[in-house]
Amino acid sequence: MTTWLARLVLDTSRTDVREELRNAVAMHRRVMSLFPDLPELEEPRRHFGVLHRVERAERQAVLMVQSNREITPERLPDGYAVGAASRSIEPLLDALAHGRLLSYRCDANPIRRPGRTTRELYTNLPSVVALQGRHADDWWHRRAGIAGLKIHTHLSHPLDAAVGRRGKGGDAQKVRHHRVRFEGTAEIVDPDALRAAMTGGVGKGRAYGCGLLTIAPLRVEE
Repeated sequence: MTTWLARLVLDTSRTDVREELRNAVAMHRRVMSLFPDLPELEEPRRHFGVLHRVERAERQAVLMVQSNREITPERLPDGYAVGAASRSIEPLLDALAHGRLLSYRCDANPIRRPGRTTRELYTNLPSVVALQGRHADDWWHRRAGIAGLKIHTHLSHPLDAAVGRRGKGGDAQKVRHHRVRFEGTAEIVDPDALRAAMTGGVGKGRAYGCGLLTIAPLRVEE
């Protein structure tokens, strides 16, 4: 099965684009609109292997979408994207090898779920704790290790939370996923684990812009 990575440059002068950039649930629906509507699927995101990430730079917004089926940009409203390109990343996945150096980027949801003993010790402790600063960095180092990477350099940047409401009327549920961008350089120590992390995603909140791990090979100067 081929893995595709698409890059769409969004027209941020449009009201619908700006609204969906603020609403993670609406952006999820927009991303899924790029794929066939198959009513029999209980989990279409998993079926199509969809992960996405929004990258902002000044007035530009770029939507990255990874999937096991090439997107159909024509399913977007006219003018929603001012540029779209996709490519297979199978050559990149096939070339993963122990000891190779790469740069990485991942917008992830670093959280901790306190155990019962911890909850008993602290009153009003939430069931999910968003990790910040050093604790978020420690979380990433652990997850990167599970993903087959040995971190060499590392930067983390807090991002706005992915928020929205799922459902309608009184049954609507609030969605909120804490997000941190992790990027830097690393060495591959387990190619199979890295391949699984790239195609399956890292951590929670994968439907709402978290978990897409992208890499690029580093040139080694002689």
